Amino acid sequence: MRSAKNLLFYLACYILLISQISACSSQKETATSRGMQNLTARYNILYNAREILNESEFNIKAAYQDDFDVLISAYQEPSELLSQPELKKLDGVILKANAIVNDKSQSKYVDDAYFLIAKANFLKSNFYNAVEFFDYVFKSYPKQPELRQAALYYKARSLINAERFTEAEATLDSAFKYIDTEKKSVADIYATAAQLAIYGRQDAQAADLLGKALQHAKKDQNQIRWTYLLAQLQQITGKTEAALSNYTRIIKSNAPFEMAFNATLNRLSIRDEQSGRTVDRAEQIRSLLDDENNLDFTDQVYYKIAKIYAENEDWNQAIANYNTSISKSTRNENQKGLSYLALADIYFKQADYAKSKLYYDSTLISLSTQYRDYELIRKKANSLEILANRLSLIAREDTLQMLAALPEADREQRIGILVRKQAQQAINPAGTQNLPAANNSALQPASNNSVSADFYFNNPIALSQGLTDFKRVWGNRKLEDNWRRSQRSAADLANAGADPDEFGIPDNPDEVASSPIDQAAVLPNLIPVTPEMLAASNERILNAYYDIGNFYREVLNDEAEAIKTYELMLSRFPDSDLKLPLYYNLYRLYEKSDPQRSLNFKNIILNQFPESAFAKVIVKPGYNLQNNEQETEVLNLYNKIYDQFSENNHTAVLDMTEQARHLYPDNKLAPQISYLNALALGYTQKLPVLDSAFRQIINSFPDDQLIVPLVRSHLQFIDSNRVSMGNRSFALMEQNPNEPRFVIEEPVKRQVKASTSTMTVTPQTVKNIPVLPAGTENAPPQTAEAATVGNSLFTLTDSAEYYFVVNVTDPALNLSSSRFGIGQFNRANFAGEGIRHQLKQVNNQNQLIFTGAFLSRGRAAAYVADINPLIAQIMKIPVGKYNTFYISKENLDKLTDRGLIDQYIQFYQQNLEGTSN
Repeated sequence: MRSAKNLLFYLACYILLISQISACSSQKETATSRGMQNLTARYNILYNAREILNESEFNIKAAYQDDFDVLISAYQEPSELLSQPELKKLDGVILKANAIVNDKSQSKYVDDAYFLIAKANFLKSNFYNAVEFFDYVFKSYPKQPELRQAALYYKARSLINAERFTEAEATLDSAFKYIDTEKKSVADIYATAAQLAIYGRQDAQAADLLGKALQHAKKDQNQIRWTYLLAQLQQITGKTEAALSNYTRIIKSNAPFEMAFNATLNRLSIRDEQSGRTVDRAEQIRSLLDDENNLDFTDQVYYKIAKIYAENEDWNQAIANYNTSISKSTRNENQKGLSYLALADIYFKQADYAKSKLYYDSTLISLSTQYRDYELIRKKANSLEILANRLSLIAREDTLQMLAALPEADREQRIGILVRKQAQQAINPAGTQNLPAANNSALQPASNNSVSADFYFNNPIALSQGLTDFKRVWGNRKLEDNWRRSQRSAADLANAGADPDEFGIPDNPDEVASSPIDQAAVLPNLIPVTPEMLAASNERILNAYYDIGNFYREVLNDEAEAIKTYELMLSRFPDSDLKLPLYYNLYRLYEKSDPQRSLNFKNIILNQFPESAFAKVIVKPGYNLQNNEQETEVLNLYNKIYDQFSENNHTAVLDMTEQARHLYPDNKLAPQISYLNALALGYTQKLPVLDSAFRQIINSFPDDQLIVPLVRSHLQFIDSNRVSMGNRSFALMEQNPNEPRFVIEEPVKRQVKASTSTMTVTPQTVKNIPVLPAGTENAPPQTAEAATVGNSLFTLTDSAEYYFVVNVTDPALNLSSSRFGIGQFNRANFAGEGIRHQLKQVNNQNQLIFTGAFLSRGRAAAYVADINPLIAQIMKIPVGKYNTFYISKENLDKLTDRGLIDQYIQFYQQNLEGTSN
């Protein structure tokens, strides 16, 4: 018994001893593990990751190009373009850092790993992810003050690059609140704050902050860069002595050569301004070219010289030197862009808007999108698009009318001259690069007796506009086969307008043959040799002048040019339908500048048109066409509601539709506004609410022909799927492939593959053909010879495809809500028949909404008869901005500019409108 107890005692002691030894061994293994993890994390992973990260950062900075003519940035920041070559390396850095986070979690370098992940995302230009990781580092490691402070300024830089300026300001406030002046990132906090102040155009504050950054900067910590930027800020804010001193420091330092060269230019400018010298100043800058080391900067030298002449309003010398700068800018596209911009501004000031538009377009082609006023330039160029197009149209129509006035033999000779000039221009396009001085001659009709720059085909502005438009769409393409496909990306195709395969219509006017031989064949058909063609040409000129006058008055606020244009219209077309609005515009424009002239136009309106709305406005200013104003307000409100709906902001839709009901209870768009309200309810409420809203629309608008038929079809769908829809959290949800689809969105784009010569008719296509009026089904086809009408470019030849077209004459209008309306009409009246619509921009002049395809002319005409009575409800733009027609595919392919569209409309009105076969 005793021996058994002793055995148990010894066994227990043995187990206890083993467990103690095991515990000590485990503790020893944990300490060893931590040491090994620290060792491998620091030297195997962290060191290599930092080396790769530093290499990528160096490469990005080396590829960065400064624009020394404007304020340089405090840092050579990454961008998507600069980051692209480094993405693979930076992804490797993130992978290595994640290995520390996931596999070396016991090491003391996890915080550094997270910082590496954040910085790698920053260098990848993935600023949103960078912000989140830097924020995590700051919040998660309170015992790492250096890392936290660096995380804050990098977070602020990420936010600035993402243009989240308010958040960047708040982040910098936190950085200054917790700033530790003993840490090396202090200078970066001040420099980042200075960059934010520059974006806010607070130059004096930016200079103060940058000065503090330099005070705290360690050796080689962006000191040269910040010194140059500080000198620029001091020069802008009038602290010329301080700026001069800092530019001198740059010149004497080991700054990059281009920075030192620009510092020399700026120092010369300051000294000459102080001494009051002007002519010598240009010569001094030109003398820099005597040094062969400066020859690579010839374009910048001439740009600086041109600026001196421009400041002294010596426009001829300024233009000459800017053009020299452009010709010398063989490698520096950004410098070329700045010279184009300067010329565009000069011509804009001289009111030569056509030429100004041309140079703004060239600016946008050459100038970096990172230029801080790039968006302003783009908007200005776009606003001049209408003006330039109208001036070009007038020049073309005047030229064609001049040709029509010539004897036939002389006309053929003149056309031959035109064709040869175009051929010469195609061979030697360089002649249009430096355009002649402005004269605003497009506002004067062409002479019948001379060939001048007013002559459309001799006008370098008009001819080079096509080259500029080409470059804006395609870029600088070298001459080679298949140039359209050589470098064009999927994104480019998506942004170019309609899918080129959708209707078989070329996306760009250059796809239509425009060789001299083609021009020789087409040009005679455009000459207005009949009274009808001449009247149509005059109508186009008149409307173009009216657009120009309104543009001067409403957009450019140039009353003098508006008056000049309206007066010219009255002198050329004294009996036009527009004379009454012209009288009224001139009455208002002359009120301040010439009261007597204003009174004359007022009396004409009151005496000759006493019952007109314009007369009522004069007699009773409060009248002011209130109905039209309200319609405009309702249209604008509907478009705003639709924008919120398209962005899935359903709460805003509900609020805005309620506002519309309160402000405009009986407006013509009330059914459509109620429809958007019902859909928003469907996305936020269960089925009974949606069902009730739809039925309320039917009860409230029993006579509506656009929305009510669509709502009835929706209710039929609901009745067929009530159980499945009733089980949803919300009545309407994103498309679920396992559930029936409730069609609201625009139809998916469909490619129409049918050729123009043959069409395979299947039972399904026969089923989808609309019923036609009696007598239109079996209309005999016409031959091509019989179908050509007069000298028209267009034919009546039967086609396998026809389309209904809404022609919108304003290229800047947003047509999303109008296209939504067309989709509503099609779903309510032609559900399941495969009718699709698409938008196409035509030469930056018109927008065409195509609907089809229809398999015969009769079917297209029937569709026109159905939709036209509702088109004013469907289109959410002013009535005067659009018209409608149907057209064969062959004729549709020919509509490549506004002139051809107008010519087809005349052809349509004479031969097709009102017919069904």
